[in-house]
This record gives sequence, structure tokens and C-alpha cells, in this order.
Amino acid sequence: MGAREDHATRPIDARAALGSAVERETWQRIACAPGLREQLGQIGELVEQARTRPIAELPDDLYGEFERTGDRGAFESRYFQRRRALTALAVAALIDPDSGTELLADLVAAICDEPYWALPAHVARDGLDPRETIDLFAAETGSALAEITALLADRLPHDLLRRVREEVIARVIEPYERHSSWWEDSPSNWASVCAGSVALAAIQVCPEDRVRAQLPRLRATLRRSLDGYGDDGVCVEGYGYWRYGFGYYLVAVEALDAVFGPDPNGEPGRAAEAARWPLRAFLSGRTLVTFADTWLEGTADAGLLAGADQRYGDVGLPTADLTDTEVVDECGRWALAVRSLCWHPQVTSRVTPTGTDQAPRWYPDAQWLVVPEGAHSPIGFAARAGHNGEPHNHNDLGSFVVARAGQLLVADAGRGVYDREYFGPRRYDNPAAGSHGHSVPLLDGVRQAEGPSAAAEVLGAELDGEGERVTVDLTAAYPHPALTRLVRRVERRGEEVTVTDALTATEPIAMTQRFITLVAPNIENGVVHIVAGAARAELRYDPEASVTTGAFPVGRGSFPIAVHHVDIGLPAATEIEHTVRVSTYSV
Repeated sequence: MGAREDHATRPIDARAALGSAVERETWQRIACAPGLREQLGQIGELVEQARTRPIAELPDDLYGEFERTGDRGAFESRYFQRRRALTALAVAALIDPDSGTELLADLVAAICDEPYWALPAHVARDGLDPRETIDLFAAETGSALAEITALLADRLPHDLLRRVREEVIARVIEPYERHSSWWEDSPSNWASVCAGSVALAAIQVCPEDRVRAQLPRLRATLRRSLDGYGDDGVCVEGYGYWRYGFGYYLVAVEALDAVFGPDPNGEPGRAAEAARWPLRAFLSGRTLVTFADTWLEGTADAGLLAGADQRYGDVGLPTADLTDTEVVDECGRWALAVRSLCWHPQVTSRVTPTGTDQAPRWYPDAQWLVVPEGAHSPIGFAARAGHNGEPHNHNDLGSFVVARAGQLLVADAGRGVYDREYFGPRRYDNPAAGSHGHSVPLLDGVRQAEGPSAAAEVLGAELDGEGERVTVDLTAAYPHPALTRLVRRVERRGEEVTVTDALTATEPIAMTQRFITLVAPNIENGVVHIVAGAARAELRYDPEASVTTGAFPVGRGSFPIAVHHVDIGLPAATEIEHTVRVSTYSV
């Protein structure tokens, strides 16, 4: 009996789970790495802010603001200020073993005092007590506290270490053991972040047998998260969700493999292609393929990509101008920041090829055509098919993007303002998610429908070495009673993109071809002019078409930035075929 009890309470090896983060030499190399100067400078700024400002207050009435008004920003700005400070202070303490940790200890205690770790916007999904809700950020908080206190156990008060363990078990481990959550079967970032964070926390605070009991379930959810990518590796949720979703997947499987060995069910083959997606997502300079909920420009995390390259090979590193200089992101995600530093090639001394992938590609699972500016094309160009029931979906079938010299000319303006309505029944009233905010047709003002049945049929996708063309049938996307067929063909040849829409109907339909741009367009002599930075575009159309311009409001219920649209309207008819030519130039 005694031997059985000893086995049941045997601690898990934190050194194996945290890898080189437990080694003093790693932090010495981090401190001296020339390629990490800007990242460490950001950490230093966050530490200074934490030292000169009081810990952000999180009063109860602020937590209720989301329920009252739908606003997320007031509470979340303070919540994430705490998490950013937590990560920065912990990293700074690991870099300098002689520094004090009193402020870090105070912040850890304050986070333990928070009534709830789950965000107000997420607590209603499972119908659980908010204290037992495992959302993205409750799970992240649990893993961050567990790992930070494991790494700095000899420099923090013993009663605080005990309290962290109790809080993590009560708020993350026990709720996970008692309840199933919707995200466990979700092919999205929720699955990898939540399951990955639970696994990281459990490794640090639970005995081995307790973790092993949940291991099959955790690993099944991590595998399920990869179903959001397809075999072509595209992150259809948006570029920023790769670092988040795949980042936590990578961190978790590395930790689990180190402690328990590889998953006996094997790792899905699509993981390797998913690892390669970031360096294929840049269109022109820092301009991204902006489909779904993503920002317009981005950078790539050299440390996480180096870790992915170590695991999968043929991933590569970003060039210096595309390398992320902020290791602590807007939410202060500890698990990603610490691995980014420890896996950085200048810390591991591992040589990895540098550069972005400039080859034009058709991604058959996502049904995206992506053509980076570079050796194969003088412009950046992307077009999409797919369906309107994807994670972080926008109703944007047939949408396309044209970029040049680092500027979006014909744009997809990316994510909207995150509020209650944006993730609720009225999501597609928001132009950032609805088809009226994308470069797609409107039929008598009728927009695209939502859901997987609103799907594009790919009639052809050709890359012939001289250019690219994708042809899609959009009929199923438009709930117009008179519509018989709507086909869009988007083609790039050299510096020009042509967009042709062909419509047939049982009754006359007035078709409007909408084009989205981030700068105010100008119409002169029957030509639409778009000038952005060192690039410009001209839109040419048939004389019988009418042209109007407009702009969307900025703020809640819309885009966070100014967004304009150009509407090219055709006279109502039962048969319409119209081509718009988008010619690009360097200014």
C-alpha cells in the first residue's frame, strides 16, 4: 500500500516539461543574443511600467460591463496589463538571478485574488460558475502561474507557491476533470490553447497519475485543433491565430512528449504543413493575406518558427524586416514568450534557413490562391473560395486582395472590433464580417448568406508560370430568389488583375461589384484611382456602369480603422457579364 501511495504522489519532472528554460546558461545566452535586443528592450519597458505604476485594479462593476453594454475593452485592457507585467517580470527575474522578485510576488498574489480568471465575454458559453469556466485566458493564467512558480520556486515565498498550486488546481484542473467543454471538439485555436494550457499547468501542479488519467483526452483535443488547418496548412481563422493556436499546440506537444513520450496515436501529418504557413502568408512587405479575423500587417516569431523547424524541418525563419520584435504579445502570453526566447536560433546555436516562401500556391483545402510579390510576381495577390461556415468566418466568398510595395490597394480590411455583437447572432451586420465589407458582388443589395451551405464551387484554379486564375461559382452564397447562376473569375497577369462576374437570373437583377480600399478613392474621367504610399491602382470598367464611393464608420459594430468602398453598378438585367481591370503602378 505504501509503495502504491508513493507512486500516486510522485512529482512530474518540471525540467523535462520546460526544456532549456530551467538552465541558467539558456538565460545567459538570451541576455547576450544580438538578435534579441529589441525583444529584451520591450521586456525592459514593461518591467519599468510595472515598477512605476500600481497593479491595475479589476473592480467587480468593471467585470459586469460586458453584460451591460457589450464592451470588452474596459475590463480586458486592465486584465491584460496584469498578464503582460507578469510575463515581463518573470522573464526579467530569470535573466537576472540576483534581482528581487517582490513585485512579481505581489502581482502573482493579486492574480490569485481575482474572483474569476475567465473573461466576461466567455463565461456564458458553458453555463458554468465563472470560477469554474475554462476559457482561453483562465487556462493561460493557470499554466503561466504554474510554470513561473516552478521556475522561480527558490525565489518566491513558500506560502505563495502553495497558494498558486491550490488556485490552479481549483480553477483549472478540477473543473477540467469534472466537466467537458465545447472547445474539446472544436477545430480552432480554442482547442489547442485550452487543452495545451491545461496540460502545461497539470504537469507542474499534479502528481503523475493524475496527469496520465487526463492525457488521452488532452491529446485528442490537441489533435482535433489541427482539423482547422486542412492538409494544406492554411490557418483559415486568420494569420494572427497561427501564433496563438498553433503556437500553443507546438508548446504543449513538445512538453508532453518530453515528459511522457510521443503520442501513441501519432501526430497528424498536417501539423508539418501548418508549421510552414506563416512564411507563406506575406503578400508584399509586411502585408498579409488578410482573409478572416486578422490584422492587415504582421511579423513572424523567429523563436517559435525555429522550434517548429526543429520539430518538423523545412520551416525556415523570417527575414530581419519581418521578424517580430515584441516577444510579449498584447495579451501577455507567458507560454509563447518563454519558448520564443529559449528556442531562438541565436540561443540554441542551430542554423536554420532564412527567407519567405515566394512561390504562388493554390491551397486546395482552404481554397485560397496566394501569390506573394517577389521573384514570381510584381504584385501581391490573393483570392479565395471556401464556404461561409469557417472558424472566425467572414462572408467573403470570391473576395480578393491586391498589394504592391507593401501597400494594400484592393483590400480585405481584416478583423472588426471585438465586442459582444461581433461574436453573436448579429455578427454579419458588421461590415468587417458581412459580405458588404468585402470585395464581392451585391445583388439588388442582397448579401452573401452565412453557414457552410453558402459554399463556393471551384470551377478552375490555374497557375501557368505567366500568371494565375481562379474561377468560382458563387450561386449558393446568395439567397436571391431570381438568381440562377453567378460565376466570378479573378486573374493576374503581370501587374494587372481582372475581375469578371457573370450572372444569369429569371428576373432582372441589378448587380453591384464592390471593391474595398483603405484609402479614399478618387474618380477622374471614368477611372477609379487608389493611391497608397508608393503604389497606386486604377480600376477601369464599362461606360454603362455607374460608380459611387463611400466609407464605413469606425468603432464598435464596424472596423477599427477607416475603410472605403467603390461600387460599380450595372443596369438590372437577366444576363450580365462585366469585367473590371485593376492596373497597378509604382508611384
